[in-house]
Amino acid sequence: MLNGHNETKIDQYKLVRLLMFTMVRLMGDPKTAPKTPEQLWELPGDEEVKKIDEEEYKEIFKRLAK
Repeated sequence: MLNGHNETKIDQYKLVRLLMFTMVRLMGDPKTAPKTPEQLWELPGDEEVKKIDEEEYKEIFKRLAK
């Protein structure tokens, strides 16, 4: 139950961050405004998502096929 409560709190913070980001992008200077909500306000649980290239996909599929 505690994990669910914490996830709900983080989801609420993400919603507030998105609203703040929208306001900053609409009203702020486009040259200095952040490009993503994560650049505006970092939250716990925001980890860098690594994008996988084609070679890594092939390697993963080979391992799973065995």
